[in-house]
Amino acid sequence: MLKYNSVVKQLSKRLYSMSSQEQYIYDKITKQLNPKSLQVADISGGCGSMFSIQVSSEKFKGLSIVKQHKLVNEILKDDIGKWHGLQLKTSSKV
Repeated sequence: MLKYNSVVKQLSKRLYSMSSQEQYIYDKITKQLNPKSLQVADISGGCGSMFSIQVSSEKFKGLSIVKQHKLVNEILKDDIGKWHGLQLKTSSKV
């Protein structure tokens, strides 16, 4: 029972806080885009090799989806090469 409680505590903590990598990505995007909404999730199972990012920013207004994605990719260019994959959803709607 003690091991079960430990696992539940770890999962509960994970549900309410970002990993250091998620926080790093969140901060990097926030600094550049000042988003109205931003979600960053490690979807690799915790190893930090694949992320899902959803971002909405006024800086995307007037840009095509491709240009919005290029803007995010440019912000994360030093990091993306280390990842296995990236799911990216962008929007100019705020």
